[in-house]
Amino acid sequence: MARGPRLAGTVLAAVLAVTGLPVLTPAAYAMSTAYFIDPNGDDNADGRSPATAWKTLGKVNAQTFQPGDTVGFKAGGQWNGRLAPNGSGTSAAPITFTSYGTGAKPLIAGGGTVDAAVKLQNQHDVVVSGLEVTNSGSGTTPRIGIGVSATDAGAVPGIAIRGNHVHAIQGATSGSQSSNPSAGGIIVSARGKDVPTYFQNLRIEDNEVADSRSYGIVTWSQWMQREGWNSLWEDLMGVPAADYRPWTPSTGVVVRGNNVHDISAGGITVMQAAGALIERNRVDRTAQNHGNVGIWWAGTDDTVVQFNEVSGTKYWGLAGDGNAFDADASAHRSLVQYNFSHDNEGGFFIAVSTGSAPAEATIRYNVSQGDANQVFALSTNATDIDVYNNTIWVPLTPFIRDHPDRASFSLVKVWNSSVGSVRFRNNVIHNGANLPYNDSGKVVYDRNLFHGGPVPAKDKAALTGDPLLTSPGSATSISALGGYLPTAASPALAQGLEVASDGGRDAAGTALPSGMPDLGGLQRAAGPGANEAAPAAATTFGNGQSTTPAALTDGSDYVTWASPSTGVTLPGSITLTFPSARRISEVVLATHFGQGQGITKVDVQTWDGSAWTTQAADAAITWASNTATVERRAVTLPAAVTTTQLRLVVKAANRTWGNLSVNEITTR
Repeated sequence: MARGPRLAGTVLAAVLAVTGLPVLTPAAYAMSTAYFIDPNGDDNADGRSPATAWKTLGKVNAQTFQPGDTVGFKAGGQWNGRLAPNGSGTSAAPITFTSYGTGAKPLIAGGGTVDAAVKLQNQHDVVVSGLEVTNSGSGTTPRIGIGVSATDAGAVPGIAIRGNHVHAIQGATSGSQSSNPSAGGIIVSARGKDVPTYFQNLRIEDNEVADSRSYGIVTWSQWMQREGWNSLWEDLMGVPAADYRPWTPSTGVVVRGNNVHDISAGGITVMQAAGALIERNRVDRTAQNHGNVGIWWAGTDDTVVQFNEVSGTKYWGLAGDGNAFDADASAHRSLVQYNFSHDNEGGFFIAVSTGSAPAEATIRYNVSQGDANQVFALSTNATDIDVYNNTIWVPLTPFIRDHPDRASFSLVKVWNSSVGSVRFRNNVIHNGANLPYNDSGKVVYDRNLFHGGPVPAKDKAALTGDPLLTSPGSATSISALGGYLPTAASPALAQGLEVASDGGRDAAGTALPSGMPDLGGLQRAAGPGANEAAPAAATTFGNGQSTTPAALTDGSDYVTWASPSTGVTLPGSITLTFPSARRISEVVLATHFGQGQGITKVDVQTWDGSAWTTQAADAAITWASNTATVERRAVTLPAAVTTTQLRLVVKAANRTWGNLSVNEITTR
C-alpha cells in the first residue's frame, strides 16, 4: 500500500502546540513521523494526530515504521493482544513506542494467549518506554511480558526497554516450568545456528517488573558454548541441545534502576555477555515458587554488579539457592561491590559453575544484614573468589533459630573439592547466630574481625570482639547504611590490609585512604580515594625461601618475604615506592614467628624528591611470640610526612634460623 506524505517531527510539534493538543515529538530525523493510538480511534484515519489516531494493535502491527518514528499510545487506554511492530531505527534516530497524554500508563494486555504481549523480533534501534504490560490468563503456560529476540541477525544494536510497568505474567506455579529463564517479565534472547547473533548497547532501565510466574528480567543466547557448558536447559528454553553454538557475547548490556519484586524464580539474570553492568536495581521477594537467586549471571566476562539492594529471596532447601547474588556457570572476573543484601533466606552470595568453566568474583564493600542459611556458598569450580572489606551481620533471627535445617546452616559453606583460591580479608563478621565455617579447609582468612561465633583457625591475623559500629542491624535501605559506620572507639579503625586497585570508595561513597583502611564495608574518615596499584617493594637483602619482595605489599598476611638464611649483613634496607604521594604517620609491620625472624630495630626514612630524610631513628620493635600467629607492630613518626617513597633501614633482627622475615608492610 502506497504511503502518503510524511510530516517531519518538528513541523508536527508546532502544529500540535498551536492547537493545544499534547505534543509527542519523534526522534530527530529528516522524515520521521509521530503516530497516535487511541482505543476510541479509527484505523481508517492517518494516525498522525490525536484527532486522527488509529485504534487497534492490528493496525500498528501492519505498519513498517521508519527511523525516528514515534508511536504513542494514549494514557489510560487498554489494548488486548500482542504489540508486534515492524521496522528498525538507527543509533541517531531510533523508533520509539511510548505513551502520550496524561494519566495511567497505556496497557498492553496479552491475556495469556500470546507468547509475548510486546514482541520485538529481528529489529534494532528500538525503544519501548512508558507502557504497562501484562500477559496472564487462566492457563499455566509460561509467557513473556516484553520479549526481544533476534535470530541469525549478527549484531543487534540499540534496543532500550525503559520505564515500563510489567506485571501479572503467566506461568506455572510449581515444578521446573516455574523456573524457566525463557519466560517472564522482560526477556531478551539471541537465537539461531548460522550467523553469530548478539546485542550491542542493550538497555533495560527503570522498569517495574512484578508478579511474574517465572523470571523477572533475563538476557540469554543460543551462542553460549564454552568451557564444557554446551546447552541451556533444553526442557525449559525450547531449544534442542544440538542447536547451541560457540560463545558470542552481547556487549554494552546495562540493567539499571529496575524494581523487580514478587517473582516466582530469578529476579535479574544476565547470560552470555561481556562487560555487562547490573546496577541500582531493587530486587525483593524472588524465588517465591522455586529455588533461585535475586541477581545472577552466567556465561559472562567482566560483569559489574553494584549499588543493588536485594532482599526477601526465599529458601528452598540446602542446595536450593535463595541467595541475593550468584556468579554462575562460566563467569569470569565478576565484580560485586557497593550492594546491600538483607533478609535473604538462602544467604548473601553463591558461586557455582559447570564443565571446566570457573565462577570467579571479587566481592567488596558490600553490607549483608540478616542473610541466613549459607551466607557464602561455594560450589563446583568456584575459584579466584576474593572477599574483602564487607560487613556481614548475621543475628540469630527467628528464621535461623527455628528452622529444621538449622544444624546445616553455615557462614561459609564449600560444597565441592574443585573450589580453590578463595580468601576473606578485611571483613567485619558479626555471627550472632553462631554459624560454623564449613569450608573444607579451602578458604584463607586474612585479618578479619570476628564478633560472636567461632573464629576460623586459618585466620592467623584475626581480630576479635565487638566492632563498635554506630547502629548495626538497623539499615532499612541501601541509602541508609550509616549504622555500619565504625565509631571513634572501634577496633576496626585503620587495621585493614592495603588492597591494590580497591575501587577508591566504600559502600556509602566515602573515599578510601592510602594505606590501611578500616575493616568492613564503611570507612569512618575519608581519604584521597586513589584507586591504585600496590606499592613496589625492593630490598638489599636478597630473597630466601623462594620468596620475592612483592610479598611485602601484596595485601596478604599469609604471603611472606624472607631474606637468605646465610650471608645477611646489617644494616640493610627495604624500600617501598608508592604509585602516588601519600601522607604517612605510622609504618606497620606484620610478621609471624617474630621472636625467631622479626625485625627489631629500624630507621624510618622518607624521600623528599632529592634525598632520604630520617623520620624515626633506632625505633625498637618487640615481638611477643614465636608462632604462626601474625603480629602487627607500628612505628609512629614524630609528625606526619607526605612522600612517594619509604625506606626501612634494618639495623637489628631476630635471626634464630639465620634469616629475617616480614609478611606485610603498610602505612596509615
